[in-house]
Amino acid sequence: MNWGKGITIFMIAFMASIVTVVYYAFTKNADLVEEDYYENELNYDKNKESKSNYNVMEQKVILTQKEEGVVLEFPEHVVLADKGKITFYRPDQKKYDREFDLKLNENNQQILSYENFKEGYYDVTVEWSDGAKNYIFEDQISF
Repeated sequence: MNWGKGITIFMIAFMASIVTVVYYAFTKNADLVEEDYYENELNYDKNKESKSNYNVMEQKVILTQKEEGVVLEFPEHVVLADKGKITFYRPDQKKYDREFDLKLNENNQQILSYENFKEGYYDVTVEWSDGAKNYIFEDQISF
């Protein structure tokens, strides 16, 4: 084999690898973690204070998986003054993220059906207020 054929084969292989990388880059899902990233950075101190308020609580929120679904159990002393929200963030697929309003039943629980979720890993964030203080509970769950 002479130099001309070797260089030509190398160039074709190199171009094929570049085309493969470009194709892969364009088919890869590149969702942002948060659409309003800069606004959330401005609220960083408020979130830090809310997490610290939760950490000071004597009784904690319990996140469990039961037959009826995902169960969030709140301590009896928790009072919801404002609307709270529950966010299930899926790091690998934004389309599977879920958000629910916090509506506790008479047992201070909220039950979310498994039909709302796809199999995989979720970061769970629960935010609520008792009127005077804000609280943020964070956990992870896998289905």
